[in-house]
Amino acid sequence: MKLCLINSLYPPYHRGGAEVVVQKIVAGLLQLDHQVILITLGRRDTIEQHGNLTIYRIKPWNVFSFIDINQRPLWLRLLWHPLDVFNFSGAAKVRKILARERPAAVMTHNIKGMSYLLPRVIQRLGLRHLHTLHDVQLSRPSGLILYGQEKPFLILDKVYEKICRWLFNDPAAVISPSQWLLDYYKRRGFFYQSQKVVLPNPVSFQKVSKQREEQPSDGVVKLLYVGQLERVKGILFLIEACRKMRPQNWRLVIAGTGNGQADVESLIEGDDRFTFVGRVETARLAELYRQADVTIVPSLCYENSPAVISESLVANVPVVAADIGGIGELVKDDYNGFTFAPGNEKNLIEVLEHFVNQPELIEKLKKNCFVSVRNFSVSNYLKRLLELIS
Repeated sequence: MKLCLINSLYPPYHRGGAEVVVQKIVAGLLQLDHQVILITLGRRDTIEQHGNLTIYRIKPWNVFSFIDINQRPLWLRLLWHPLDVFNFSGAAKVRKILARERPAAVMTHNIKGMSYLLPRVIQRLGLRHLHTLHDVQLSRPSGLILYGQEKPFLILDKVYEKICRWLFNDPAAVISPSQWLLDYYKRRGFFYQSQKVVLPNPVSFQKVSKQREEQPSDGVVKLLYVGQLERVKGILFLIEACRKMRPQNWRLVIAGTGNGQADVESLIEGDDRFTFVGRVETARLAELYRQADVTIVPSLCYENSPAVISESLVANVPVVAADIGGIGELVKDDYNGFTFAPGNEKNLIEVLEHFVNQPELIEKLKKNCFVSVRNFSVSNYLKRLLELIS
């Protein structure tokens, strides 16, 4: 079966969890001998052929490419967004590809930077359309909602949301990794007639538990942060909280890159309790999980289903996370981790000190980590996905 996936970014370009999910879907479909058409952004229009995978990279006209959006000033982004929503150039390029390929189904993920006219294009071509939600991108242009700032900041946000609701209309099926995100869009009148499905993001399993058990204990609780170094992700908040903990038998490893990197390096300079390793590749990331006792997800913005949580649980590493968005659907108190009130420094310190003072409690939680995500395999995900297509 010929299937098409559309996502803004694909290696070598990468920004968040959506790209990881798309890569796993593509790899899984190829293993099942499906023919895969991938449409994504590029520096220019190109076609790549890799066996049964055809990658179309397109460059829609706009003031800059979505690939570079993090490097552009706010005032220029304000001009870019309306041009992106009604990007006729991107819509025309995708229409031409879909008309030529005629896939059995089109699965869209994040399409910012390509044109929000794409759902209409797919519909007019008579193709089956499945859309996967990853964030609140169709409600807020930034894709972010900060805790305590839930109401739209500008009237433009409401106008933007209304336009997106009209453009996306009702795909055949809408997939959400969390019930929280699906409910968020339902409350706002999106996808009224679409089939709505909660399908947790696929997880790649790796055997790491035995390696972890063989590690000698030195009494130091090893904490881990993996993610973007952005203020909204709570990394600066986390560092400040850790510095105020009374016990000293802990170390925090910080992995990632982002606009807040200079602030992170400044805060931890000269403090050997913190180790900054920057961006790491997949193999190295698995090693960091093997060495960790607890992974921390301190988000100050509403999250859908952070990949770091599933990755940590697969590695049998409990998670301490802000109880915001869909996180509570993955992290269960005193089962595979603990949650804390978002942005509440005192609450976070209490939870961390609970583990640092009683590291033996971590062992009990480890037993439940893998169990809580064992049904999130790529094969289970693809089975459900293909059922929605047929």
